[in-house]
Amino acid sequence: KTIMLHTYGKVETLPDMASFTLNLSCLKKSVKASKNCLVEKSNELTQTLLSHGIAEEDILTTSISMNKSYKWNRNTQVFEGYNSSTRMHVTIRNLDKLADIYTELLEKRELHIGGLQYNHSKIDSLQNEAYAVALRNASELADKLLAEIPESKKEIIQVGNVELSASMPQDNNNYEADYKSFGEFSNKSEVRKSLVSINTGTVTVYADIHVEYQIR
Repeated sequence: KTIMLHTYGKVETLPDMASFTLNLSCLKKSVKASKNCLVEKSNELTQTLLSHGIAEEDILTTSISMNKSYKWNRNTQVFEGYNSSTRMHVTIRNLDKLADIYTELLEKRELHIGGLQYNHSKIDSLQNEAYAVALRNASELADKLLAEIPESKKEIIQVGNVELSASMPQDNNNYEADYKSFGEFSNKSEVRKSLVSINTGTVTVYADIHVEYQIR
């Protein structure tokens, strides 16, 4: 005699790390000037990130490009220059520094920030914990069922169809728009105070399992 139970486990915790993308661009009249500008600004940006305690391995350059740039003027396409750009993916492992870093980066006109996401550094451990919770839930449910039937002992035959998933909090705030709305503030410290209140939400990890018991 066997019974098959379908249960799930859930574990919630606060995120302890975040990541975002940086797009840096330089528009100059010549290819050489645009390239040199990008190299200079990229080095400055890297040093800024390092000064906030971000490790080199957490600063990843994902793309570099250069294109001709045009603008429309009285129905005519006018050549502006050469636009070189690079994209970086940055990981913040100390969320206490996030507001300060965002504030400083937002002040750089040639820099665009986006894609803020939160995560957890021990996601594998959280998935294992969620799996253990799901298994305990299955055992408790089996015991309740056994109390209603003549059989009183159970033994796990197999655990199958295991699905592990995680729900990460997303950034619901447009930091660049918020920053512009703080134009009435007179200095960076006042802007920073206005950006400090960040609701990171929670990291939720799920384990969905099927447990088959032999009963006797």
